[in-house]
Amino acid sequence: MDIKSILIPFVLLFIGCSSDDEVGTGSEANSLEIVNDYSYNDLLSLIGEDKLGIAVEKPAANGALGRNRGSYFHVRFQLAMSSVSDFAITTTRTDALEQFVNTVEYSFNHQLDGGNFEFSPPAELLNSPDYQPPSEGDLVSATAFFASSLGIALLSLETSPWYTSSSEAQQFKEEVAMYSLPIEKTLDYLISKQHILLQYDAKAPNRLLFDALAYYCLGKYLERTDAQTVGFEFIEAALDLIDQQQGYFIEGGGWDSSYNGVALKLAMELFTFVEEETMKGNLKGAITRAAEWQLSRIDNSGKISTDGNTRVYPGGEAFLGTEKGVDYAKTVKALYYFGYLTNNPEVIKIGDSVLSYYEQ
Repeated sequence: MDIKSILIPFVLLFIGCSSDDEVGTGSEANSLEIVNDYSYNDLLSLIGEDKLGIAVEKPAANGALGRNRGSYFHVRFQLAMSSVSDFAITTTRTDALEQFVNTVEYSFNHQLDGGNFEFSPPAELLNSPDYQPPSEGDLVSATAFFASSLGIALLSLETSPWYTSSSEAQQFKEEVAMYSLPIEKTLDYLISKQHILLQYDAKAPNRLLFDALAYYCLGKYLERTDAQTVGFEFIEAALDLIDQQQGYFIEGGGWDSSYNGVALKLAMELFTFVEEETMKGNLKGAITRAAEWQLSRIDNSGKISTDGNTRVYPGGEAFLGTEKGVDYAKTVKALYYFGYLTNNPEVIKIGDSVLSYYEQ
């Protein structure tokens, strides 16, 4: 099926675009419009356990995720914890809920008195001639990554009738409640470092949106209006970094189809949690334009073009010595979110095609 023929005419789906003239600007019409005000849990249910299951990272027995599996590195690498809670909520499986609780326990076993977390890089990194110790901004930003996932997980659990009311989830709910003080210490730490974080992440809208989720979701979970207000400031900072002509989130001074997909996902998660109407309206407009642009970077096979990207492309940025690849998993989730929010099944099909392309 030709993707260009099933979407609104103004969405130009080119691969290999190298100039502004070849990329759809999304300015002709606003045909892809958010019409459904679904909650985060509504979207999880619509996506379904089969598709969510593909994205779940099963924790180690001790709750470690990602680069923490071999030995603890930093809490930043617990980022996938919300994928575990997503699966638990959607399937109402207590084994998945137990695994999520393990990720929480593991994370806070490494918390320091100031609310921040231990940093223990592996020997091969320390011994590398290219190793540079992290700055304070690095560590605060890394903690915000973790806090964003934790905040999403806690809010989505608290709005799940199964989690809040069922007898089988009660034990795990009580265990999570035991971490209220450590969670608040983390939030206090992030609030005390908000100015560092705002400066450090000032030119990276995807990180600003991770930050916004950390402040807003933890603030809402803990009923801290001060944190929610800070979250709004980070949302506004991210929305200021949108290209006014084409609608993408500006990364590295231009477009990046990987980071735009990430930012789009995060913006829609904020849209589902935020209740203040003006902010929801601001997010809604930004989401629509960024999604239109993201669709223009996907070909009929589901491949996401990296042509013209500022950060992720062959020979582009690396993280801890490994070249970055397209974060297709977050883009897929963004497409599913957008398809359901706009009531557009063709966008959902495009999400399926991207998933099939990269998982084949």
